[in-house]
Amino acid sequence: MKHIILAFTCAVALLAGGCVTDNGKFPTPDANFTPKRTYAVSHDKLWQAALDALDNNRIAVVNSDKADGRIQSDYIAGPGEVNIALAISQITRYKYNISLRDEADGSVRLNVICTIEDSMSSAHSASQWRDVTSQNAALASKLETWLYEQIEDELKGVNG
Repeated sequence: MKHIILAFTCAVALLAGGCVTDNGKFPTPDANFTPKRTYAVSHDKLWQAALDALDNNRIAVVNSDKADGRIQSDYIAGPGEVNIALAISQITRYKYNISLRDEADGSVRLNVICTIEDSMSSAHSASQWRDVTSQNAALASKLETWLYEQIEDELKGVNG
């Protein structure tokens, strides 16, 4: 049985040329979108828009505290890569921390922070998840901008 698996793995490696990327993709904001970050709406309205944006994009909330203005999403699976020649796979995940803060002028400040993590695994072991946000700052910024766009669309009633 081991010989069949080894032969199949070698055949796949020859066909694939060594590296395969899965079909998963990170969401991206519209090219011309710039988040406002401060909104002239009630705290309740922005809070609901943030929750609706997460719900409509099938992003689970693991923790929320309306009084503190904090929402934490569950991890969202990102794209991964498989290097068949080395028999290693890398998987990615990310999550959002969202905070709302009332400003003195009656507006509400929205802060979206994305954390990106990855893990490597082989047939024999898997590494711990590690924060790779600092090495992927541009991607984290895009993911944050995308979520701002989803929230602003909720405020405009585009998705609701």
